[in-house]
Amino acid sequence: MNKGFFKKIILFVFLLIILPNNAYALTFKVEKSVDTIKPSREVTVYIKATDVDASDSIQQYQVNLEYDSSKLDYKSSSSDIAKITAGNPIIIQNDKGTISSDMTLATIVFVAKSNAKAGDANFTLSSSDATTISGKKITATNTSSMVKVISLSNDATLSSLKIPNVTLSPKFNKDTLEYTASITDITELTVNATATDSNSKIMISENYKALVEGENEIKIAVTAEDGITTKTYIIKVTLSLTPTEEELLKSNADLKSLEVENFDIDFTKDLKKYTLTVPYETDKINIIAEAENPNATIEMEGTTNLKVGRNTIKIVVTSEDTENKNTYVLTVLREEEEKEVIETCPDETTSREWILFSISMVVTFTLGIILGYFVCKKEVLKKLFKKRKNKKETPEVIDTLSNTIKIESIKKGSKTKKK
Repeated sequence: MNKGFFKKIILFVFLLIILPNNAYALTFKVEKSVDTIKPSREVTVYIKATDVDASDSIQQYQVNLEYDSSKLDYKSSSSDIAKITAGNPIIIQNDKGTISSDMTLATIVFVAKSNAKAGDANFTLSSSDATTISGKKITATNTSSMVKVISLSNDATLSSLKIPNVTLSPKFNKDTLEYTASITDITELTVNATATDSNSKIMISENYKALVEGENEIKIAVTAEDGITTKTYIIKVTLSLTPTEEELLKSNADLKSLEVENFDIDFTKDLKKYTLTVPYETDKINIIAEAENPNATIEMEGTTNLKVGRNTIKIVVTSEDTENKNTYVLTVLREEEEKEVIETCPDETTSREWILFSISMVVTFTLGIILGYFVCKKEVLKKLFKKRKNKKETPEVIDTLSNTIKIESIKKGSKTKKK
């Protein structure tokens, strides 16, 4: 036997011993249910063994899974074959049976922290040497992984808002929060609201199912995925109900007629203001008002006792249901008293003018008398003085002295007798 052949036999035996060991390519790896995760959401991690040699099953093993605890919290785990010890790392060990084929060793559930910052959360896998049934020690390949944590959406807008057969004003826009609409004789609506982010939550107030007459405020509250950001859309729906004949009568605040005794006014229930002129002699009027609804209330503001000039009288009608009021205004103009006119005077003269005229006449008449008196007196004096100044003394001829003497003697005689 030559030396070359002997060498070949030795190499073959060596390979039979060495190659099975080197050919065992056991792998432990991490697989995950999602590639991205949001705060407070879950991710499931599967620890798997692959490339297992069925002819020489794995009898003992230990796999360690370390995770990013700043972003993830351990929630639960389960396994049909392995023993799982919680912690960080999580330890997965052989427990029941051997690994004879590719299989999942453990299922582990993690929850992203509610305050987790966006970024990668790593899963790092390591393992100790595995041992086969034949006693071989195998160094496994470990494949790690990661999950990406993303922020929750803060979009709390609506992409669509509709009410069938109702027109919203203004036209819908996701950034416009208030709308109005008018409807008649409809007490229930359908509100269709769609969020821009499907993870947002929508709450609609229940009053759209039982609308009342007048204004109804329907609120659509949208909460973003982050649970913090909210927006509230408001639709103010005004409902008008067609009134019954009885309701129309109860709400009627119109006058059927309005009369002023002995005077004519052209009354129309839709005309609310009237003007009436009366002579001075009319110091009181009698107003007769009748409402279309006999149960309506009529009140009068102002007095029917007239003063000279403008008089305002209000007739206030209150409907039977007290919801409506109508006010009719009657303006009465009472003329001034007629003045007595003197026939010799062509124009109208006031009392004041007559008094002034009378006073002036008396004063004028008095002054005339006084002036006339002094003027006349002056002329008389003039004449008297003038006569005295120009008068010449002339001897007076006495026709009969005896008569004089006789008178004198009689006088003397009488004196003598007395003595």
